[in-house]
Amino acid sequence: MKINRDSNNFDFLRLLFAVIVAVVHAATLSGSGVTSTIGQYISSEVAVDSFFVISGFLIFMSYESSQSLTNYASKRIRRIFPGYILVIILCSIVFYSISSKTLLEYFNIELLKYIAFNTFTLNFLHPNLPGVFESNAIPAVNGALWTIKIEVMFYIMVPFISIFITKYKSYRLLILIAIYLLSIIYSYLMLWLNFNYDMEIFIILERQIPGQLAFFISGAVIYYYYNYFFKKSFFLIITSCIIMVVHKNIIDLYALYPISLAVIVLYFANIVKYIGHWGRFGDLSFGVYIWHFPIIQLFVHFNLFSNQIIGNIMLFISIFIASYLSWHLIEKRYLYQSSHYISSEVKSL
Repeated sequence: MKINRDSNNFDFLRLLFAVIVAVVHAATLSGSGVTSTIGQYISSEVAVDSFFVISGFLIFMSYESSQSLTNYASKRIRRIFPGYILVIILCSIVFYSISSKTLLEYFNIELLKYIAFNTFTLNFLHPNLPGVFESNAIPAVNGALWTIKIEVMFYIMVPFISIFITKYKSYRLLILIAIYLLSIIYSYLMLWLNFNYDMEIFIILERQIPGQLAFFISGAVIYYYYNYFFKKSFFLIITSCIIMVVHKNIIDLYALYPISLAVIVLYFANIVKYIGHWGRFGDLSFGVYIWHFPIIQLFVHFNLFSNQIIGNIMLFISIFIASYLSWHLIEKRYLYQSSHYISSEVKSL
């Protein structure tokens, strides 16, 4: 069965997952009862894990359809970094207006460190701007950007994995399973160390690429064995749903969680009836993801959640406006004309 590259639900799912992350962060940062109630029924962790699954499926596809390694790298850089750099630089400049520091105290080495570390996706080393959001519960400017480092590291790994499994094609599935299991073992090891030594560093390490690789590889397995996935989809979706329910409510089945999540997410992306042409307005999901955190922080800073309903409505209107402008003014200008999103906009005209 050939993968449907046009009439699929990837655009809808990515936007949905980005909104879920934004809702959970709004609840966490603002303490808003409205979003907190919704946040009881959704998980930002599952949403981020689902992003990684989708990346595993699509990025291997992107690499294998690329004309060369340079072409592959160029596509990834053009998609991620224009918007990513924009949110870092713009926040660095604009947030001086709300800083408690003077001009010379703000525009100094600390600001340069923030820009440098965040540009190189090392957000955890310098998450704050001088005198900005000091009274907020969490002073970080953009706590959502930690996943960009994971994505970029995965992009770098894809060519090496692809070349290796192509060279040893007969053992491709075994190699992918081995990578998956090593990732699971790494996660269990970090969690065990945290349990025994109660040191947060082990939780931080578990969230890095070795621990998250199982989600990317799960997406890759379904990409490479899509025909089997399609033929056995009913059995796989039922089994995966059972595993997820048991894992959440009865017993820890984390070893099966990434692949089960991948089956569910990619089933809805590829096999469930086409929900609609969500890419006609561009890839707003990435914009929602990179812009929502600093916008929420601004709303908290100015106490705009005093009326929770109006505050949350205005928040998400602001997030979508920022995402739309980010896409049309910056992000899409750097993409090749052959990009899925450029062609989607053309088709919708």
